[in-house]
Amino acid sequence: MKTENHYSNRTNSEGYISDNIPLLVFALVLCYLIYSVSLKQLPLELSDLNGHVYVYLSTFTGLSHLEGWKMAPYFLWHALVLFFNKLLLIPIDISASVTCALFALGSYFITAFMIRRWFDHIERKISSAFCGFLSFTLTILQPIWIEYLDAGVSNGIGTFSMNPLFNPTYMAARPFALCCFMLVIDLFALQDAGFANSRASETVAAADGTVFFKGGTLKISILLAISLFLSAMAKPVFAEMFIPAVGLMMLGKWFRHIKLRDGSGKKYFSGPLLGTFLIAVPCILCVIIQFAAFFIFGGSYGGDEGIVITGWLEVWSSFTENIPLSILLSMSFPILILIADSKNFLRSGIGQLGFVSYIVGFLECSILGEGGDKLLHGNFIWPMLFGMLMLWASSLLHFLVMEKKASGTLSKSIIIAGWILLLIHLHYGFLYIFSALEWDFFVI
Repeated sequence: MKTENHYSNRTNSEGYISDNIPLLVFALVLCYLIYSVSLKQLPLELSDLNGHVYVYLSTFTGLSHLEGWKMAPYFLWHALVLFFNKLLLIPIDISASVTCALFALGSYFITAFMIRRWFDHIERKISSAFCGFLSFTLTILQPIWIEYLDAGVSNGIGTFSMNPLFNPTYMAARPFALCCFMLVIDLFALQDAGFANSRASETVAAADGTVFFKGGTLKISILLAISLFLSAMAKPVFAEMFIPAVGLMMLGKWFRHIKLRDGSGKKYFSGPLLGTFLIAVPCILCVIIQFAAFFIFGGSYGGDEGIVITGWLEVWSSFTENIPLSILLSMSFPILILIADSKNFLRSGIGQLGFVSYIVGFLECSILGEGGDKLLHGNFIWPMLFGMLMLWASSLLHFLVMEKKASGTLSKSIIIAGWILLLIHLHYGFLYIFSALEWDFFVI
């Protein structure tokens, strides 16, 4: 008598929830570390977290909600904290720490999504453990800091990090920034596929379709508009860097179409160029309103404070004695990729977007500041940190392609050097976290 096998409904190609346990273990460790660091930093009067919780949040719940909004018009992080505190009646310190951990988890899982889709695209297999490791590394890595080198007046100051775990609003915008990075790559692929004269090397996917998200131009455009808007609601400095960077890339594409003299320049302007600008309009309006709250309505500014053009690298020079060394210590891995394979990296869509984003952020950091006593607050350094994030992400993705193609001794040596640099930056990520937690057993 033939019996039915009730345990054979799944094929070997289908994944199991248990296959993702390593990915979830990394997420649990990250959640614990970020929650603990946030809880530890809250009582420190000069910490960013203390200011956002005990200064800005108090204005939201004071007599004038308008005054509170003017103090912090980018209030996505604050709104979630108030949800936990006022509606769920969770203590304010726990609410703030939980919110920080949730946004860190958002960055982690979006990074894992990006890495898995990229491995599918380059036809490489990836285990849950390796995906978790790469996502965890990219979420907490920090600049190299060596005490006897003159790259900053204290631990990490002046080198700057794409993962400033101490700043809650930056970390809240970070997951949306990564979404925008992936969506723009896919949008460029779809747009370029509509032009017969477009070169496949101008994007990652070219006419083969999208890399990260499935769907047509309309779906990708809507997701990008939402992600951009939410990033501005969390912290507008990402949009301040990213929208000009994407705009510059599209202007370059437009000029190349104009040079073809086949009418594609006019078509590109009225189609992809104008369409992408319309995607950014809600975010642009949001940023304008936020800046008006600061600079016109007087939320946090007054007197001679406001946006000013500074001397070249004037603000950054106040934080470090050696800017080139600071760049090297914070960007050693992307610099290795640019040195080793700049030709292929800068021909790819991910490489172009990452590199242009960093250059735009660097320029904003170099010449923009705030007048008066807030000049040394360095608030226009934030766009550069998001540019660093874009270049780090694109460099890691390209590095995985380089590893797949590595064959000779030199190329394999470069791959080994890349992994060593990643592990060193991860080491300093742990060092930063353990230092914040006052754990003294970790050796530099």
